[in-house]
Amino acid sequence: MAEGIYAPDGTFIPFSGVDLGTELATRQNAGLTLGEITGWLDVLPDPDPVLRKRHDDASILGDLSADDQVTTTMLARKNRALNCPHFSFRAGAPEGESPTPEAEELYRRFRQDLERANLRSIISGILDAPFWGISPLELIWRRGGDWWHLVDIVPRPAHWFGFDQHNSPLFVGAWGTLAAEPIPLPPGKFVIVSHHATYDNPYGLRLLSRCLWPVAFKRGGLQFYAKFVERHGMPWVIGEASAGAERPDKRDMARDLARMVQDCVAVVPHGSNVQLLSAGQTQGAIHEDFLSRQDRAISKVLMGQTLTVETDGKNSLAATEAHKDVADDIAQADKAMVTDAWNEIAWLYAQVNAGPGVLAPLAGYDEPKDLKSRAELDKLLKEIGVSFTAEHFMENYDLKPTEFTVSAQPPELSGPALNFAARRAGHQEDALVERAQKNLDTAIKKMLPDALTSSREFVAEVENAIRKAESFDDLQDALVELLSPSMTPDALESFLARAMTAAAGHGAASVQAEDEEDG
Repeated sequence: MAEGIYAPDGTFIPFSGVDLGTELATRQNAGLTLGEITGWLDVLPDPDPVLRKRHDDASILGDLSADDQVTTTMLARKNRALNCPHFSFRAGAPEGESPTPEAEELYRRFRQDLERANLRSIISGILDAPFWGISPLELIWRRGGDWWHLVDIVPRPAHWFGFDQHNSPLFVGAWGTLAAEPIPLPPGKFVIVSHHATYDNPYGLRLLSRCLWPVAFKRGGLQFYAKFVERHGMPWVIGEASAGAERPDKRDMARDLARMVQDCVAVVPHGSNVQLLSAGQTQGAIHEDFLSRQDRAISKVLMGQTLTVETDGKNSLAATEAHKDVADDIAQADKAMVTDAWNEIAWLYAQVNAGPGVLAPLAGYDEPKDLKSRAELDKLLKEIGVSFTAEHFMENYDLKPTEFTVSAQPPELSGPALNFAARRAGHQEDALVERAQKNLDTAIKKMLPDALTSSREFVAEVENAIRKAESFDDLQDALVELLSPSMTPDALESFLARAMTAAAGHGAASVQAEDEEDG
C-alpha cells in the first residue's frame, strides 16, 4: 500500500523517500551566502542583539556579576533548584516495568562513579545556562579494565564555544587566541546545556546580556549620585558681607568660610551674616528612584519578578503570592533543565559502556506527596460511599500495618436481598401515605360544622386548601378566607383552634410513624 496523504480536494499525494529524508528549510536554501552564514573561522556569528549592537562578545558578560543586584538575583534563582533535596537517580526501565539485571548493573556502576563527584557544583554549572545561553559540560573518562569510568564532569566557559552552519558545537577558545581552526567536539565528550536555543540562535537566550544596559545605567547613575551627594549632601555656607566691604575683605571672608567646612570654626568681620542652607531632598529622591528602577529591571530579567528578591513594604500579600508563583514556575523549569542534562549524561554513559540494548539510568526530582490534598480527596470519596482497604493507606500515606486499622463497613445488600428491601420500603411508604390521608380526612370531617358538611363542593375546597398549605400560617389564612363568609367570628375562632390542634396532632403522628418505620 502506497504511503501518502490526501489533499483537501481529495487528491492523493504519495510520500517520497527523498523528500522525507532531506532538509528543506536550511540556511543555504534560504538564500544566505557562506559569508552571511559564517563569520570568523567559519563560525556562526552570535545573533545576540545586545552584544551585536555593542560589537562585543559574550566574554564581557562576566563583568556584570560585579553588580550586587545581579549577583544576588543569580544566586537566588540558582539556590531555588540547588537547595531542592529530592534529586535522585534510578535504574532505567519502561513505564510500569521492572529494570533488567543489565540496567541495574549499569545503574550501580554509574552511581559508584559519581560517589566522589561534587554533584552540587555540577548542578550549579548546569544552572548557568540561563545566564550565558549555554553551559558546556566536559566529561572526563578513565579506562579501567573493560569499563569506561566517569571521573568528573567539568563546566566550561560558554564563550569558548561556538557553532557551525549546521548548529554543531565547536571549541573555538578565547577570541583571538586560538591560532588553529575551530575544533569539532568529539562524540561522548561534551554535553551542551542550552537555554531556549533555536535553529536561528543555537547560542541560546542569554539573560545576562539583557542586564547589560541596566547595569551600565546603574553604574553611571551611581557615579553621578556620588558626586551629587558629595556636593549637595553637605549644607551650603552662605556669607553676607557687611555693607561697604571691599573685594579683598570678601575674599578673606570666603577663605575663612572654606576653612569652616573642615574645622567648623570661622572668624568673620563685624556686621557680616553667615547661614547654613541644606539642599532639597527632591533631587536625591529622583536618583534613588532611578537606581531602584535599574535593580527592578535586573530582577525581572533574571527572576521573572521582583518581590522574591526585594520588597519595599508597600506590596500586598496577593501581589507577593503572585510573584512567588512566577518564581516557582521558573524553578520548575530550571529543575527540568537539570534533569534533561543528567539524562543526557547517563545516556552517553550507557552508550559508551553497555550499548543501545540497555536502558540508561534516569534522573529526576521526586517531589514529596501532598498528603493534605490526598486526605481531602479520600474524604470526599468516603462521603459518596467509597470504601478503602489497608493497602490504600500503606501505598498513599506510607503507613505501616501496625500504625492503623480500617473500620469495618456495614454489610451492603445485593441481589435478592436488595430487591426485597426495596419492595418492603415501597410498601411501607404506601402504607404511611394511606394512613396519613385517612387521618387527614377524619380530621376534616370532625372539624367542619354540621351546616357545612352538606356541601360537598365546599368540603373539597377546604381539603385542597389543607393539602396546598406549606405551613400552619398558610393553612390558617386559607381557612379564614373560605370560612369567614359562612361562620360567625366566635365560631370561626373555635373552628380554627381545633383545626390547628388536629393538624399538629396529625403531623406528630406521621413523624412518629416514620421514626418507628426507620427504627
